[in-house]
Amino acid sequence: MKKKYRLLVLGFTPIIIGSIYVLLVYHGIWFRFTDGLAELKFIHYPLMFIVTFYVTLTMHELGHFFAFLFQGIPLRALYLTIFVFYKDKQGWHFTIKPKLWVLGGGLVIPDLQNIDSDEIYQSVTSKFAKSLIAAPMVTIVFLGFVIFTFILSVLYSSSSVWIGFNAVFTLFTILLSTLYIYTFKLSSQSFYGDFVAYRKMKTDETFKLAQVMQYAMFSTENYDTRDQYFFTKTKEMLKTIKLSSNVFHVMLLTQYIDGIMRDHQEIDLVLHEKIKTYAIKPPLKDEHSLMLAYELCAYFYKLKDVEKAYRLFEDIEKRVSQKLDEKMRNYLKYRTMHIINLEDQEAFLSNKDNIYIGNSWIFEAVADPYELLVEQHEKLPFVEYKSEVHFEELLASNEQKSDQ
Repeated sequence: MKKKYRLLVLGFTPIIIGSIYVLLVYHGIWFRFTDGLAELKFIHYPLMFIVTFYVTLTMHELGHFFAFLFQGIPLRALYLTIFVFYKDKQGWHFTIKPKLWVLGGGLVIPDLQNIDSDEIYQSVTSKFAKSLIAAPMVTIVFLGFVIFTFILSVLYSSSSVWIGFNAVFTLFTILLSTLYIYTFKLSSQSFYGDFVAYRKMKTDETFKLAQVMQYAMFSTENYDTRDQYFFTKTKEMLKTIKLSSNVFHVMLLTQYIDGIMRDHQEIDLVLHEKIKTYAIKPPLKDEHSLMLAYELCAYFYKLKDVEKAYRLFEDIEKRVSQKLDEKMRNYLKYRTMHIINLEDQEAFLSNKDNIYIGNSWIFEAVADPYELLVEQHEKLPFVEYKSEVHFEELLASNEQKSDQ
């Protein structure tokens, strides 16, 4: 049945296009349109593309921006490729960061409030989801508005220059908006289109918690009660799910271990048993998995299970994929050696050129990535690594071998 509909669409589309073209020519509208395009010079096209790109991008990001604002959540930053508007305790600022061309788009960072109860958490995540879906809706509505405005200009405007510029702007808006709408449906381990992220915020509790905790890092205020709430919620969630290599499971587990390691939170015995049996699957071929593996080394060392920590450290060296970024591998390796007292790496960690910050440089306007890593370079209290040697048994074994 679907095939028949496709054939009908393919058959009638040329007829419809042809009919529209005849009507446009008959009423003289087509010539008004072509005369308008003839007024444009070659240089106008790339300039109009840049203008259209920033107009459509700004409209999309303002959809996120105002959706947060209208729901009572203040904003921390607005990125429009290389142009960054950001807020600190002194107010709003503007900067240009050329490296941000790699984003290929924009970003809105909310300034999340103190989240220290389930009621506030559910309210914030609901507002977060609405803000995610608001921007795609703005993009679609703006596309419709531009097309409608173009039709009106062709029908009623007597300025061929205006019609020409409007035609190019409309064409580029259609192309860019179509591309945006396509990306809204895409996802990977490090990227989630707005439609995908909205759906996951509504249905995936691990995704929801990981996202809110990630953005909470950029708040202008630090809240001890929020940190405690997130630690408790992370702990309870990890206890109820079957731990896997899922990127959000790994992120939550890393956050829990970080709370034990650096915030001196109490160990949950039930979760500890799950962690002991957690399987690190070879090969370690992504950043999150490798980071978690090294964090587990430090976790066992802190619990004074030095043998397990050292064995895991050696095992990681055998399992890590050599395709991973060399700087990242070296940084995580030497940092772990330092904090579990295998080898002093103070000199290595003091050199910023050796520190791997991944994509955190994107957020330099709102958080210094190097400063965030300083406390992760502190050594754990030294734990003596020893094993008992029974000389009587050793002598007896040697004598037995001599007799043979």
